[in-house]
Amino acid sequence: MSTAAVAQTAPPSITASPEIYKVIAENAKYRVISVTWAPGQKDAMHSHPDSAVYVLTDCALRYYLPNGATRDGFPAAGFAVVQAPIESHAVENIGKSDCRLIMFEPK
Repeated sequence: MSTAAVAQTAPPSITASPEIYKVIAENAKYRVISVTWAPGQKDAMHSHPDSAVYVLTDCALRYYLPNGATRDGFPAAGFAVVQAPIESHAVENIGKSDCRLIMFEPK
């Protein structure tokens, strides 16, 4: 089973919230996704396969888990991470300015 299949407990981000997650480049193996949350904007429950993230702006985010728990995160511009598949969650921009990042995902 591919890592892309493991995380599919909820729809992929680009399907769940296309107004926030926009594919800006792709080939047969990978996609590059531009992500922007406006202040107060929250996306729909979604998942991610293995991915890499590069944060473009300072962000203030609230993560919502399926069990009702939340956690806040404050990634700074220039932060980068490679992460394992992420199951169902939603994200809200709790800051006062746009939160922008770039994601890299396998197909």
